[in-house]
Amino acid sequence: MLIMVDGQRTGNQLLACGASATEGAKQLAALLNGGFVQVQTPVHKTAEAVVRPLPADREDISLAKSYTIRTLQELLGSQADGLIVEVEQAQTAADLRQKIGKLRAALRAAPDPKKAKQFLVKLAMVLD
Repeated sequence: MLIMVDGQRTGNQLLACGASATEGAKQLAALLNGGFVQVQTPVHKTAEAVVRPLPADREDISLAKSYTIRTLQELLGSQADGLIVEVEQAQTAADLRQKIGKLRAALRAAPDPKKAKQFLVKLAMVLD
């Protein structure tokens, strides 16, 4: 998957190149979470320009949960403990999506607001 990333293709175009959309979504999420690729903000926001990967397997959200927990620890330190417990309890992507409001509120106090905003964008992409 990483070899196909060229800065021109959207997430959906990358996933269309693979054999399985579910497996491709997992690979793309892993690349985003690992910092190997990043989302480009389009200059002109059109339906075609928005980069969104296809939905990941909704029952296997372990990558999204581990990314969320790791990033919360990094951004908020010990203040993230309560949120981490809630994230660990999430069983589906819908459960995790419901926590985004609380995450957003807590991340307002993060020392690095730019990184907090990037985290929320990546998490939303992984869960969409």
